[in-house]
Amino acid sequence: MRSPVAASSSSNGRPACPLASHPETSFAVATTGTTNLTAMVNCRDGGDLYRYLTGRVAGIRGVQTLESAPVIRTVKRAGTPLRRPAGRP
Repeated sequence: MRSPVAASSSSNGRPACPLASHPETSFAVATTGTTNLTAMVNCRDGGDLYRYLTGRVAGIRGVQTLESAPVIRTVKRAGTPLRRPAGRP
C-alpha cells in the first residue's frame, strides 16, 4: 500500500521517525507537494490495514491527513531481467 501523509510543518520531521520504524513500513521518504511524507507498508489484509492506519498511524503526533492506495497486484517494476528474450544479444 502506498500512503501519502501530510504532517504539520511545525513537526520538523517527527512523524517520519515513528512511521519509518514500524515493522509494517518497507519504505518511507520525505516528499514535496501536497503531502510531505510517503510510505510503503505491508499488511496481511484489509482489516489489518484499517487497524494499522486508524491506530498506529493516526496516533502519530503531527499527522494531519492520510491517503491510502492499496497495491493489489504489481504488473511492472524496475529491475534486471532474469533472462534475455530469444533473438536478442
